[in-house]
Amino acid sequence: MKGSSRPRTILFLISDTGAGHRSAANAIHAAMRLIQERQEQAPRATGASAAQKTAPDANWRVMIVDAFAECAHFPLRKGVFLYGPAIKHSPRLYSRLFHMTNTVNRFNAAYRISQPFLRQGISELLRRVRPDVIVSVHPLLNHITLQVMRELGVRVPFITVITDLVSIHTAWVAPDVTVCVTPTQAARDYAIAAGLPAKRVRLLGMPIDPAFAVEPETTLEERKSALGLDSSLPTILLVGGGEGAGGLERAAYALGRLDLKAQLLVITGRNTALRHQLDRDKASFSVPTTVLGFVHNMPQLMRAADVVATKAGPGSISEAMACGLPIVLTGYIPGQEEGNVDYVLSNHLGVMARTPEKLVAAIRTLLTPGSATLDEMRGNIHRLSYPNASTDIARLTLNYLPAANRASAWAGVPRVRRGRLSRALSRRTTALRRARRTISSARRGPPLALALPQLRRVGPRLRRPLPLPRLSDARALLQRGALQSVSGLPRSSDEQWD
Repeated sequence: MKGSSRPRTILFLISDTGAGHRSAANAIHAAMRLIQERQEQAPRATGASAAQKTAPDANWRVMIVDAFAECAHFPLRKGVFLYGPAIKHSPRLYSRLFHMTNTVNRFNAAYRISQPFLRQGISELLRRVRPDVIVSVHPLLNHITLQVMRELGVRVPFITVITDLVSIHTAWVAPDVTVCVTPTQAARDYAIAAGLPAKRVRLLGMPIDPAFAVEPETTLEERKSALGLDSSLPTILLVGGGEGAGGLERAAYALGRLDLKAQLLVITGRNTALRHQLDRDKASFSVPTTVLGFVHNMPQLMRAADVVATKAGPGSISEAMACGLPIVLTGYIPGQEEGNVDYVLSNHLGVMARTPEKLVAAIRTLLTPGSATLDEMRGNIHRLSYPNASTDIARLTLNYLPAANRASAWAGVPRVRRGRLSRALSRRTTALRRARRTISSARRGPPLALALPQLRRVGPRLRRPLPLPRLSDARALLQRGALQSVSGLPRSSDEQWD
């Protein structure tokens, strides 16, 4: 279709399995809307004619799709959602899996086994959405989407946005991407060493909410007062992610009894039980304490703090850096977040505190009046921070949109509507249903390996049965955290917080 009436589509591929993939996509989308608003307001400010007041590139839309939820089939669709229980109950097991698959040969082997359960769904999604630009913020969606595009004979710009700071899995790097956006120099060096041409690797930073990039016009004291905090006291911001998990409770009680002129701001997220508990007990704390649940004004809260204590998630670290906050790390996910700890420590952006006692000691050192350590960390953070990363990535993405009057790259490719599957997909679905019935019966008796004859019909040929456990047993083990003891793995580095 030609003409300006064709809305050009930007497709974000994500997975809600964790690690902030949706947050990154939402941040880029929000920055794109801000850019569009500025383009529309600029002609009005300059008194342009009515014909010029309509931005020429305004006719675009964004779709953010959880590709595994919408496109994957059993058992891959269920398998990827073990990520959350694995990092919570068996982080060392997850670390071993992360490192075990982090080579080109091993990843390719895993990819060949898993791609039949995702390829047809991705093909249907692309033919239905017909995107003009694709942005992937998940490592397991790069290779398969590029493969499907080759099979369909379609070429549209494909942008990978890496959302891990340092510990980059080989799945992130796909040779046919148009551009690979990295959050740190270390990530850029990895992508180039993995074979991507340097001109296709852009160091733009980690995408976070554009609100973090807005420089406040008020003083720190005024920002504290606006939130009901004591403007004369340094503020410790303690966060535990959206779920308020990990060692947040023990950290809050340790800091609440801190013998220091300071105040504590605790964000419990969706953990309402902990919020009520801290609200009840904060009267006995030696420092003034404010407890909040799930919040939507984290930029304002960080701008009112003097130091932040948080897990080593890439988003949390990047948000704190955008606000110039020294960081006290209280834990990390082994594997993908190990490099984040090294990044913070080697660049002297913060410290690591593995126990409540070390957390108290670190906060005391940083908040001592006239602390040279605090000032040095702030200077290092300012040097390495990319607060405008989302805007830069959004601008890059919009620049790859084709002209509004240009014919779609999908012209000639049969359109697929939601709910109307091809014959091949129908046959595959039937075979998968047979495999699922076999696996369901295996939960009460024989192991999952008996289902492999059925799986071979919809997946690659396997040389021998895999020693797979029953899914129900794996789920139960993860919930009890028992996989660590079964595999003989060491305890998590931050289990002392739990």
